[in-house]
Amino acid sequence: MSSFQQKPILSAPNTGDKYSFPGSVFYHRAKSAETNGVFSVVELVTEPGKGVSVHVHKHEDELVYVLEGELEVTLGDQKMKAGAGIMALLPRGIPHGFTNIGNSPSRVLDVILPGAFDNYFVEVAALYSAGWPTEKENDALSAKYGIKYL
Repeated sequence: MSSFQQKPILSAPNTGDKYSFPGSVFYHRAKSAETNGVFSVVELVTEPGKGVSVHVHKHEDELVYVLEGELEVTLGDQKMKAGAGIMALLPRGIPHGFTNIGNSPSRVLDVILPGAFDNYFVEVAALYSAGWPTEKENDALSAKYGIKYL
């Protein structure tokens, strides 16, 4: 039996470590290191016209909640609009992505299960802070985290 016991985490909007990549900022609201890898939570703020390309996770499920904005969401072979208050479970293996189709930044809360995928965002931000990453660098990072962009 594990001796790990979850400790309380309090996190206000737009707080936590802040990371940037083109068109988006994310806040590390609950790190996988704080939850023994059970889950992590990131808040993704995306500029109009930007988003996350359609991709598939090999290892993680995501529970996504739209806090603000209007998104066009791709989930499997469906496209739909999603606004504030919409929640979606994105099981591993299902292609998904979104684009902010509104006129102001969107805010999405993303719970990642298990949690270690939060480190992908940290590493992507580091790649962009050093300049525009090469396709080879992006592919290597995606392979490391079991994500495939379609």
